[in-house]
Amino acid sequence: MLRRRYFQLALLLVFWSPSAIVTAQDSGEPNPIKWTAKVQASSGRIAVELLASIERGWHLYSLEKVEGGPAPTRISILPGQNWELAGEIESPAPRSAYDPNFQVATEFYEGEVAFNVPLKSTTPALADKVRVQVRYQTCTPTICLPPKLIELEAPTNGSVAITTTAANDKPAPKKKAEIGDAVEDFEFVDFTGKSRRFSEFRGKVVLLDFWASWCSPCLADIPNLKSIYQRYRAQGFEIIGMDSEMLGQPDADAKFAKDANSKAREIVTTRGVSWMQATSESSLPVAVGRFGVESLPAKILIDRNGRIVSRIKDVANLDELLPALLKPAN
Repeated sequence: MLRRRYFQLALLLVFWSPSAIVTAQDSGEPNPIKWTAKVQASSGRIAVELLASIERGWHLYSLEKVEGGPAPTRISILPGQNWELAGEIESPAPRSAYDPNFQVATEFYEGEVAFNVPLKSTTPALADKVRVQVRYQTCTPTICLPPKLIELEAPTNGSVAITTTAANDKPAPKKKAEIGDAVEDFEFVDFTGKSRRFSEFRGKVVLLDFWASWCSPCLADIPNLKSIYQRYRAQGFEIIGMDSEMLGQPDADAKFAKDANSKAREIVTTRGVSWMQATSESSLPVAVGRFGVESLPAKILIDRNGRIVSRIKDVANLDELLPALLKPAN
């Protein structure tokens, strides 16, 4: 039996084509990282090489979890197949830099990075494909995409590349609200567990701040938002924080959701955020269904009559818009 398995492996090494490359599908969303998977075999060693090609200006977080930092990249072999990991996943040393928004040193990659995933077969007969799952997050200094989950199938017999699937692809969002549109009333639950409605704030100028604990630019906005809130609150300005931890992640497991929600509450407490916060569970339908939010930060400014005035990209713009919006009606 052992001799037979060595013979099968020898045949596999002969016919295994290094050109069997799989590329992640384009789901229509911003996709600054292109992934390819290639099966490699040499000297009796079997591995999948995952290559991440990262667009300039973006970065990919490393495999190491940094306490208090962003969600790390996770690579795994999907269950239910005749393969399992044969050791530690190999990758080059990431860059490390202090991120003042997370308040820790984060590790990340830029440009192009290869992850080598060692494999071993759990049966004498070698399977004809390997299915790999990757959960990852990409950011620039001003924008973060939600953590994304993709699956890649790499053939082991040199056949034509197999189509990959994005595990968290979602239906096309509804038409997002535009400037000048009236915001229909919606319900949410605040961090104290109390059910609230947007209509409670009618007559005020409201900023809906969609954010998450994994979004570094969102955290960077907190000091400026605190300053603006202090200056304009007495004149009728309110902020509703729309915690969006689960944005783009319908497949997230319970532990991920629990950890993210706990981190969001910790940030609100430790950074002195005093405005109301909506839970992630109640924010998500509003973010996606009403406003078509796909990346963070996302900020919607709404006037006293409940109409959308602006999608705020720079918090400093609020100082230009709020004085006029807050003037008492004649």
